[in-house]
Amino acid sequence: MEPLSRIAIVTNASKVGAVEAASALAAIAQAEGVDVRSTAEFPPSEGFLKGVDACFVVGGDGTLLGMLDEAVRLNVPVAGVKHGQLGFLATFSPEDLHHQLPPIFRGAYQVRRRSLLRCKFGSGDSRLALNDIVVKSGSDSRLARLAVRVEDEPVAEYACDGVIFSTPTGSTAYNLAAGGPLVHPAAHVVVMTPISAHTLTSRSVVFPRETRLFVESVGEQDPPRVAADGQDAYAGTNPLPLEVVVPEETFPLLEEENHSHFRVLRNKLKWD
Repeated sequence: MEPLSRIAIVTNASKVGAVEAASALAAIAQAEGVDVRSTAEFPPSEGFLKGVDACFVVGGDGTLLGMLDEAVRLNVPVAGVKHGQLGFLATFSPEDLHHQLPPIFRGAYQVRRRSLLRCKFGSGDSRLALNDIVVKSGSDSRLARLAVRVEDEPVAEYACDGVIFSTPTGSTAYNLAAGGPLVHPAAHVVVMTPISAHTLTSRSVVFPRETRLFVESVGEQDPPRVAADGQDAYAGTNPLPLEVVVPEETFPLLEEENHSHFRVLRNKLKWD
């Protein structure tokens, strides 16, 4: 790959040790002759990534997800330095930066194009998600009653706490906690997993990426809530009917040349 000459560093200062890690990262980059643009404002101002070769996010997976729209719009690869909990996306370690980063600045890295989901609302608004889109009951004390279809073909009706639509990347997030399958990030699929479904035979369904999924309410109930990557996705009164598709856009994730997805799984899920 081409050497990096200009990078952005985005720091989530609320994470203990993140500011110190960002300072170390900047020093290493400057020692390699790399220009650095840095901010502890999160999320940063629009256009912060314009003109840079890559963005290094210091904070964790949630911080990295906060850079999604800007990175996709400007096609800037993003790397994560973990200062969060699990870190399936933010795989660089603060204690290893001194030997991890110099080869990367010199071009020893890869950019993986991770697939996304887009949820489209009847209002015309839409949101992107790298991990998942979640439709949940609008009431903490009542089940959601949701119907899912592919185009005009009914799939299932669910009485449940909600339904998760996950990318392969997001299969290790909420989908995994809800009992859904792990999916290799290079797979071109969408995973649908009901949350605490009232019927025990309700299980995850895996769809090809070309699928257009639609979610509608069944009967009278409070309007459900929709979240994209854990953040409220719709501010109106009723987000349904909802369409979920895999868009043409992808998320550019910067990784080490020798990055291994299964090594990360073995480490994070304690398989070793």
